Amino acid sequence: MKDKLLFVIHWISIFIVSISMFAYGASKSIQFRKVSEVVDLSTISGQDLMWAFYGYSLTYPIIIGVFQVIGAISLLFAKTRLFGCLLLSTILFNIIIQDFIYDVNHGAFKSAILYQVLLFLLMAFNFTHMKEVIKILFQKSKTFAIKNKIIFLLLSFIIAVIWKNFETRIL
Repeated sequence: MKDKLLFVIHWISIFIVSISMFAYGASKSIQFRKVSEVVDLSTISGQDLMWAFYGYSLTYPIIIGVFQVIGAISLLFAKTRLFGCLLLSTILFNIIIQDFIYDVNHGAFKSAILYQVLLFLLMAFNFTHMKEVIKILFQKSKTFAIKNKIIFLLLSFIIAVIWKNFETRIL
Protein backbone atom coordinates (compact mmCIF):
# COMPACT_ATOMS: atom_id res chain seq x y z
CA MET A 1 0.00 0.00 0.00
CA LYS A 2 2.86 2.37 0.88
CA ASP A 3 4.49 1.78 -2.54
CA LYS A 4 1.21 2.53 -4.33
CA LEU A 5 0.74 5.74 -2.36
CA LEU A 6 4.31 6.87 -3.11
CA PHE A 7 3.78 6.04 -6.78
CA VAL A 8 0.64 8.19 -6.89
CA ILE A 9 2.30 11.08 -5.02
CA HIS A 10 5.30 10.84 -7.36
CA TRP A 11 3.16 11.08 -10.49
CA ILE A 12 0.85 13.74 -9.07
CA SER A 13 3.94 15.88 -8.42
CA ILE A 14 5.25 15.23 -11.92
CA PHE A 15 1.95 16.12 -13.58
CA ILE A 16 1.33 19.25 -11.49
CA VAL A 17 4.76 20.72 -12.18
CA SER A 18 4.96 19.51 -15.77
CA ILE A 19 1.54 20.80 -16.81
CA SER A 20 2.06 24.14 -15.02
CA MET A 21 5.56 24.75 -16.39
CA PHE A 22 4.44 23.75 -19.89
CA ALA A 23 1.51 26.18 -19.71
CA TYR A 24 3.64 29.02 -18.31
CA GLY A 25 6.40 28.37 -20.82
CA ALA A 26 4.07 28.12 -23.81
CA SER A 27 2.32 31.38 -22.86
CA LYS A 28 5.45 33.51 -22.36
CA SER A 29 5.00 35.30 -25.70
CA ILE A 30 1.65 36.78 -24.54
CA GLN A 31 2.30 37.09 -20.80
CA PHE A 32 4.07 40.46 -20.69
CA ARG A 33 2.90 43.92 -21.84
CA LYS A 34 4.88 46.17 -24.08
CA VAL A 35 6.89 48.88 -22.30
CA SER A 36 4.93 51.55 -24.17
CA GLU A 37 1.87 50.62 -22.09
CA VAL A 38 3.68 51.80 -18.94
CA VAL A 39 3.11 55.50 -18.40
CA ASP A 40 5.19 56.67 -15.43
CA LEU A 41 7.88 54.33 -14.14
CA SER A 42 8.24 56.25 -10.87
CA THR A 43 4.68 55.51 -9.78
CA ILE A 44 4.19 51.92 -10.88
CA SER A 45 4.30 48.88 -8.66
CA GLY A 46 7.23 46.49 -8.50
CA GLN A 47 5.21 43.91 -10.45
CA ASP A 48 4.44 46.42 -13.23
CA LEU A 49 8.11 47.42 -13.34
CA MET A 50 9.14 43.78 -13.71
CA TRP A 51 6.46 43.23 -16.37
CA ALA A 52 7.73 46.30 -18.24
CA PHE A 53 11.27 44.88 -18.12
CA TYR A 54 10.14 41.52 -19.51
CA GLY A 55 7.87 43.26 -22.03
CA TYR A 56 10.69 45.40 -23.44
CA SER A 57 11.81 42.51 -25.62
CA LEU A 58 9.85 39.30 -25.89
CA THR A 59 12.98 37.35 -26.80
CA TYR A 60 14.08 36.85 -23.19
CA PRO A 61 10.69 35.65 -21.88
CA ILE A 62 10.33 33.34 -24.89
CA ILE A 63 13.76 31.81 -24.18
CA ILE A 64 12.71 31.23 -20.56
CA GLY A 65 9.45 29.76 -21.83
CA VAL A 66 11.29 27.35 -24.13
CA PHE A 67 13.38 26.14 -21.20
CA GLN A 68 10.23 25.75 -19.08
CA VAL A 69 8.66 23.61 -21.81
CA ILE A 70 11.85 21.52 -22.15
CA GLY A 71 11.91 21.04 -18.37
CA ALA A 72 8.22 20.16 -18.27
CA ILE A 73 8.61 17.52 -20.96
CA SER A 74 11.80 16.20 -19.32
CA LEU A 75 9.89 15.51 -16.11
CA LEU A 76 7.69 13.00 -17.89
CA PHE A 77 10.50 10.56 -18.66
CA ALA A 78 12.56 8.68 -16.07
CA LYS A 79 15.85 9.15 -17.94
CA THR A 80 15.47 12.94 -18.14
CA ARG A 81 13.50 13.61 -14.95
CA LEU A 82 16.47 14.73 -12.86
CA PHE A 83 17.62 17.03 -15.67
CA GLY A 84 14.10 18.51 -15.77
CA CYS A 85 14.11 19.00 -12.00
CA LEU A 86 17.45 20.82 -12.09
CA LEU A 87 16.52 22.93 -15.11
CA LEU A 88 13.15 23.94 -13.68
CA SER A 89 14.66 24.56 -10.23
CA THR A 90 17.07 27.06 -11.77
CA ILE A 91 14.20 28.86 -13.48
CA LEU A 92 11.94 28.71 -10.40
CA PHE A 93 14.65 30.03 -8.05
CA ASN A 94 14.92 33.05 -10.32
CA ILE A 95 11.14 33.47 -10.45
CA ILE A 96 10.78 33.12 -6.67
CA ILE A 97 13.48 35.71 -6.02
CA GLN A 98 11.97 38.16 -8.52
CA ASP A 99 8.43 37.60 -7.24
CA PHE A 100 9.61 38.28 -3.69
CA ILE A 101 11.72 41.35 -4.49
CA TYR A 102 9.22 42.92 -6.89
CA ASP A 103 6.22 42.01 -4.74
CA VAL A 104 4.54 40.11 -7.55
CA ASN A 105 1.05 38.71 -7.08
CA HIS A 106 1.20 36.57 -3.95
CA GLY A 107 -0.69 33.75 -5.64
CA ALA A 108 2.00 33.49 -8.33
CA PHE A 109 4.70 33.65 -5.65
CA LYS A 110 3.08 30.87 -3.63
CA SER A 111 2.59 28.75 -6.77
CA ALA A 112 6.26 29.08 -7.67
CA ILE A 113 7.22 27.97 -4.15
CA LEU A 114 4.80 25.04 -4.37
CA TYR A 115 6.29 23.92 -7.71
CA GLN A 116 9.78 24.18 -6.24
CA VAL A 117 8.78 22.10 -3.21
CA LEU A 118 7.33 19.48 -5.57
CA LEU A 119 10.59 19.48 -7.53
CA PHE A 120 12.49 18.87 -4.28
CA LEU A 121 10.10 16.01 -3.61
CA LEU A 122 10.81 14.58 -7.08
CA MET A 123 14.54 14.90 -6.43
CA ALA A 124 14.03 13.02 -3.17
CA PHE A 125 12.22 10.27 -5.07
CA ASN A 126 15.29 10.12 -7.31
CA PHE A 127 17.73 10.39 -4.41
CA THR A 128 20.10 7.70 -5.70
CA HIS A 129 20.56 9.49 -9.01
CA MET A 130 20.79 12.86 -7.29
CA LYS A 131 23.51 11.53 -5.01
CA GLU A 132 25.47 10.32 -8.06
CA VAL A 133 25.18 13.73 -9.73
CA ILE A 134 26.37 15.53 -6.60
CA LYS A 135 29.24 13.08 -6.22
CA ILE A 136 30.36 13.69 -9.81
CA LEU A 137 30.03 17.47 -9.47
CA PHE A 138 32.10 17.63 -6.31
CA GLN A 139 34.64 14.87 -6.84
CA LYS A 140 38.27 15.73 -6.31
CA SER A 141 40.48 16.18 -9.31
CA LYS A 142 43.64 14.09 -9.21
CA THR A 143 45.32 15.57 -12.26
CA PHE A 144 47.99 17.71 -10.56
CA ALA A 145 50.13 17.61 -7.47
CA ILE A 146 49.26 20.44 -5.04
CA LYS A 147 52.45 22.40 -5.90
CA ASN A 148 51.67 22.27 -9.62
CA LYS A 149 48.04 23.13 -8.97
CA ILE A 150 49.03 26.32 -7.11
CA ILE A 151 51.38 27.34 -9.92
CA PHE A 152 48.68 26.78 -12.55
CA LEU A 153 46.08 28.60 -10.44
CA LEU A 154 48.37 31.63 -10.14
CA LEU A 155 49.17 31.52 -13.85
CA SER A 156 45.45 31.25 -14.69
CA PHE A 157 44.64 34.16 -12.36
CA ILE A 158 47.32 36.38 -13.91
CA ILE A 159 46.11 35.56 -17.44
CA ALA A 160 42.51 36.28 -16.40
CA VAL A 161 43.49 39.69 -14.93
CA ILE A 162 45.41 40.58 -18.10
CA TRP A 163 42.45 39.43 -20.21
CA LYS A 164 39.98 41.53 -18.20
CA ASN A 165 42.27 44.56 -18.49
CA PHE A 166 42.52 44.03 -22.26
CA GLU A 167 38.78 43.39 -22.56
CA THR A 168 37.92 46.60 -20.66
CA ARG A 169 40.13 48.72 -22.92
CA ILE A 170 38.93 47.17 -26.17
CA LEU A 171 35.23 46.86 -25.45
